[in-house]
Amino acid sequence: MGRIVLKGITKSFGNAEVIHGIDLEIGEGELVVFVGPSGCGKSTLLRLIAGLDRPTSGRIEIDGEDVTRVSAADRGLAMVFQSYALYPHMTVRQNLSFGLENTRMPKSEIASRIDEAGRMLEIGDLMERRPTQLSGGQRQRVAIGRAIVRNPTAFLLDEPLSNLDAELRGTMRAELAQLHERLATTMIYVTHDQVEAMTLADRIVVLRKGMVEQVDTPLGLYNQPQNLFVAGFIGSPNMNFFRIRATGGSAELPGGLKVPVPCDGEVTIGIRPQNLKLAVDDAPALEGEIRLVEALGAETVIHADAVDGTPMVTVLSGQPALGAGQRIRLTFDELPHLFGTDGMRLNPH
Repeated sequence: MGRIVLKGITKSFGNAEVIHGIDLEIGEGELVVFVGPSGCGKSTLLRLIAGLDRPTSGRIEIDGEDVTRVSAADRGLAMVFQSYALYPHMTVRQNLSFGLENTRMPKSEIASRIDEAGRMLEIGDLMERRPTQLSGGQRQRVAIGRAIVRNPTAFLLDEPLSNLDAELRGTMRAELAQLHERLATTMIYVTHDQVEAMTLADRIVVLRKGMVEQVDTPLGLYNQPQNLFVAGFIGSPNMNFFRIRATGGSAELPGGLKVPVPCDGEVTIGIRPQNLKLAVDDAPALEGEIRLVEALGAETVIHADAVDGTPMVTVLSGQPALGAGQRIRLTFDELPHLFGTDGMRLNPH
């Protein structure tokens, strides 16, 4: 159980429409991530699914039942917030049991569920502590445990790791992935962090300005972005873009390197920084001047300006002896991404 379907969902606040006719189907047991820039509508969409807000129009179904006008408490969903939302005056055990006690569940069943969540999340020895006595990671485990004990139809997680430091965020991300595998329950996860999206998701929903730009697997988005926005949003560092006029079936990058193009006219050529490498001969190359070198040890990130002034970034393995002010000549190891004047993907012949 846990199939969620959105049909023509819109949401307006006054005269401002923030969600524009979204259609989406989330399969049973799937972990779907909503990702996009701030203000794109991802948290609003999650709140609509949760029942915390109601759509202006459209229909929300859970396991085939129309829940559009059903209250949040009766949807069978559990939400985990960025702020943990724990009761500070209660112990961990009391925080976990509070919602279950309100449903008049037998005490033995409550105790069994809490013990299971404690084992699963490794918080069994924290049961008599209060939230102020816990670290950020421990508080987040308790917040997740409070959702688990409800045995929900689906979990809704709204940027649950954003308050944690980078190292702990990485650890908790791995734990969430393992937890989803063990529970096999539908999860919808909101984040602005594309690393979380890429590593956790079965599918990613990329949102912009209240609309869905693309829905695909993480690697599907990375390898086949359907428009310029998705291409520039997914991947780090950001994809390099060169606007060029193509003639005779090819376009020439700054410096003379030619790229086959399936049409004539203005196109945008996208090349991921990881696909650029140093040219080793005098053949035509993508040329520019280095502006900044970030030496990270195992790899080096080069920021440069192409000969036509277009900024570009490349990620090179190892520690090449390069510095600011030097000329750089680059080529690529796979065909670039191509986009038309409408921003949509062009497929090569």
